Amino acid sequence: MTPQSKLEASFWEFHRANPLVYSRLVGLATQWRESGVLKVGINALFERLRWEMSIRTHGGEFKLNNNHRAFYARMLMENEPELAGLFALRKQKVQSSIGPSNDSLPEGTHKV
Repeated sequence: MTPQSKLEASFWEFHRANPLVYSRLVGLATQWRESGVLKVGINALFERLRWEMSIRTHGGEFKLNNNHRAFYARMLMENEPELAGLFALRKQKVQSSIGPSNDSLPEGTHKV
């Protein structure tokens, strides 16, 4: 897998150093889905993770970099079948190696 952008390269570096973040996001997303609500924004889960855990991560200025949110949303839906469709996705500025093709997504203002 070759990252397509600097943002994606940064995400993969962070993800490898901090696998607990993905694991906790899976737990939060699964809890949300099991509550019967079919959609949630990755932002809500990210902020809850920050607040609940005061997580200690390695590398970078920020403990949980907001630039990584879109990559986590794509990864969660791609790797966890029960979470498919949980997040709304938009086209990325540079197509990432995770998730659906930009061609199948609506336009967005996101810089990811």
